[in-house]
Amino acid sequence: RIRKFVPRDFWEVIGTFACAAGNYTGRWFDEKFSKSETDEQLRAERVWDLAKAEEIKAKCLGKLGIVTEESKPTTSLSPLLYDLTSLQRDANARFGFSAKNTLGVAQALYEKHKVLTYPRTDSRALPEDYIGTVKNTLGMLSEVTGYSAFADQVLKSGWVHPNKRIFNNAKVSDHFAIIPTQLAPKTLSEPEQKLYDLVTKRFLAIFYPAAEFLETTRITRVEGEPFKSAGKILVSPGWLTVYGKQSDSDETPSLAPVKAGETVKTSEVEVKPNVTKPPARYSEATLLSAMEGAGKLVDDDELREAMSEKGLGTPATRAAIIEGLIYEDYVHRNGRELQATAKAFSLMELLNGLGIPELTKPELTGEWEFQLKEMQRRKISREQFMSGIADMTRRIVDRAKQFEYDTIPGDFGTLKVPCPKCGGEIHERYKQFQCVKCDFAFWKTLCS
Repeated sequence: RIRKFVPRDFWEVIGTFACAAGNYTGRWFDEKFSKSETDEQLRAERVWDLAKAEEIKAKCLGKLGIVTEESKPTTSLSPLLYDLTSLQRDANARFGFSAKNTLGVAQALYEKHKVLTYPRTDSRALPEDYIGTVKNTLGMLSEVTGYSAFADQVLKSGWVHPNKRIFNNAKVSDHFAIIPTQLAPKTLSEPEQKLYDLVTKRFLAIFYPAAEFLETTRITRVEGEPFKSAGKILVSPGWLTVYGKQSDSDETPSLAPVKAGETVKTSEVEVKPNVTKPPARYSEATLLSAMEGAGKLVDDDELREAMSEKGLGTPATRAAIIEGLIYEDYVHRNGRELQATAKAFSLMELLNGLGIPELTKPELTGEWEFQLKEMQRRKISREQFMSGIADMTRRIVDRAKQFEYDTIPGDFGTLKVPCPKCGGEIHERYKQFQCVKCDFAFWKTLCS
């Protein structure tokens, strides 16, 4: 998608409105807009024709506007406790840690320092009989600088009590969520301290009440053209207190109040140029999320259900899968981005050309997970499952034998430069570029 992406220009129309209490801004939007299934770049606020954007500006500048608005209270619960994948995701997004490094640091905090519970877990809940242990852990944290005030608040307020969102046996697998142990941390390295802080603050925050906001949506209509403004005020920080959030200073700026029936004047209109951007490359954080939720890409209901609890890999193996791709030169790590190499594209061309695309899709994992669950229910035997694996292996080998050397079909192109030997067209093939009129050819990979 990134290679085929073609940037497109668009414009946004931003209005500044003057009211008795001050100024506020609003962005024009198309009220008739409906989401397109074929063009994901379309947005209600994007104008694709500069002339139309300038027309809206000329039509509204200096004119009076009528305001309608709606305010409603909203709440935000604290995130769930960490499992390994969510911890790897956050550590990559915040600190740039690779999934492998995060697992290594978490393992050291568990084995060497004994300040975190077992990290190789896919559970984000605690056992229902763990309330006493949690209170003891909070008692330890109440004596640790940086956490004492929050731990004291949780204990004094009686916020540790049976709660299925936190204590739930049904959501605990072989191991429960990653939390601090009752041992106080000492002599941690910088990466260890960062990871311990992530886990401990998440642990403290989950016992706090929800954060409360007041969200306001305002529509300013000028000469029939609508402009949308949004404001969000933090009313009660709740769990955000653990992260140093006490006010709405970092939230969407509050809107200048407008009285009922008040008209506003459009003091300024800006036509802001912009250009569409290609999809972002995967980072380890986003790739971990994609692997965890790979079942959502599967159309078949039974296979999607089979993958709902698994995804691709397990929390303990996803880091190794990513590192394996990098080691084998299928993926390069560029800063925080992961970029597919020519070797990876070549492999995809090969598998699709051989007619075995299932090796590139999550449906294969879904099919195997489904059959393994059927084995657990004694609906199929182990012999039947292994027979299916053997049949697929034979089919793959037979397909590969049907093609010789560089005859594998694929979505290949033609070079714009003519053959230097005879002037003919040079066509791309799986492993090389070959002139169609003479024997001139050269390899795609010149050295390795």
